[in-house]
Amino acid sequence: MAFVEELTPLIHAGGGEVSIDIIPRTDDWVVTPDELSFWSTAPRRRELADLADYLVLMAYDEHNRFRPDGPVASPQWVEENLRYLLRFADPHEIVIGLNFYGRIWDPDELDKPRAVGLGSLVDLAAGGEATFDPETGLDRVELSDSRHLWLETPEGLRFDLIDEYGLAGWAAWRLGFDSSA
Repeated sequence: MAFVEELTPLIHAGGGEVSIDIIPRTDDWVVTPDELSFWSTAPRRRELADLADYLVLMAYDEHNRFRPDGPVASPQWVEENLRYLLRFADPHEIVIGLNFYGRIWDPDELDKPRAVGLGSLVDLAAGGEATFDPETGLDRVELSDSRHLWLETPEGLRFDLIDEYGLAGWAAWRLGFDSSA
């Protein structure tokens, strides 16, 4: 916190703006395993919102090698994280960070999912068998080689939340994973 307190006036004096990335968090969801919980419990969101111009909500990595076998950012989970952050910051101070990637899951190596850009994910899914997963709100696609994915698409990214909640804008992780869509 002290670093942000010292840095912000210097950045403002030079005509810049300060944004701070914030790990996702809800009342029920925290970063796991326990030894990494610092990342989701540590940021003092209200104090950071008071100091910075923007908080960038990293609304991705719902599932990864620590929480295997699920989407990177299911639609409801993204909104729940946004609602949590809105308790600490005004909407015009929040930039929503969206995933430009999904993961392919190998049942034999769930701790080593492969991240792929959304365009590639959509192409891969075209060769698989999709079943709607009501828990995540996304299609789960079984690939012919026994791997699977959750079909996250450019059209499914939660850009709608920007207008719905009056957010400052969006950011993406990561360039190079984007597609023409």
